[in-house]
Amino acid sequence: MNKIKNLVWILSIAILCALAFILYNKTNTQTPMQDTTPIFSDEFVETNQDFSDGLNNPDSVTTYPLDEYGMGVAKKTVYYIDINNDKNRDRITKTLIETGNAHSYYEYKVELNKNGKFVDITPNNFKTTNGENCDLQQIQFVFKPQFKVVLISRELGETWNTPTLAKKEVFKLSDDKFNIVDTKKLRKVCDVKELFY
Repeated sequence: MNKIKNLVWILSIAILCALAFILYNKTNTQTPMQDTTPIFSDEFVETNQDFSDGLNNPDSVTTYPLDEYGMGVAKKTVYYIDINNDKNRDRITKTLIETGNAHSYYEYKVELNKNGKFVDITPNNFKTTNGENCDLQQIQFVFKPQFKVVLISRELGETWNTPTLAKKEVFKLSDDKFNIVDTKKLRKVCDVKELFY
């Protein structure tokens, strides 16, 4: 009789252990609750954003041969856009100049259409300074809600790639002239393009 009682106890304990093991596995294999903590990882950040100067859909593009050293005017791109809301299409010319090395620059020329004649209103130093890894100066044209041009630049450091303090200038049109309406110091960077995002 004691043997049967002991056997029943052993079977009961074995069944309880098996049930506990099954329940434990079931709860630990369920999908955990969604964690709402944001994950900061390059996997979730768009890292291949290309900088844009804001000029799209050119009206003409002309390419030119470079000299034997790879220097000279490489390309001229022309945009006809009404920038002062007078119903006349003004002209922005973007010229790529190669220097024969890893550095190049774009020059911008802004002209207002005055009774069919184009009048140059380009501010001084309206160009970029491009390097292989870092740009020292970049320009971005913004057309909406109101036309403005943003120029971000920095001084050359010990080397081209040494970060230095960047400065932002915002230009707007007033009385058919460009005026600086905002200037501020930003932070030290190598490539000023990253400050436009």
